Amino acid sequence: MRSDRVVFNDESLERAFESLSEDDPLKKGIKKAIEEIRENCQAGEHISPKSILAKNYMNKFIASNIRVYDLPLYYRLIYSISSGNIEIVSVILDWKNHKEYEKLSKKEI
Repeated sequence: MRSDRVVFNDESLERAFESLSEDDPLKKGIKKAIEEIRENCQAGEHISPKSILAKNYMNKFIASNIRVYDLPLYYRLIYSISSGNIEIVSVILDWKNHKEYEKLSKKEI
């Protein structure tokens, strides 16, 4: 299922992405993830809504589903899929390194 749009949740997250060097493996990985999510909005792994991680993000962003896409350097891209009558929008909520991501699985955001 193709995503009509892939957007950042807020301007500060988008600015953080834009501030990364074009040679940065993380930026290249995020660009690749955006393209793959655009082609298939279910490219990342679905996180069970019962998990602490999903509950935290669902509450913080009023999202109905949470997906995770593996990035280079042990980072994870966290995103959600939203659909309306006309389009499917994938919203990038965050990205975390492995250590930060693991902490999120154990505590409230």
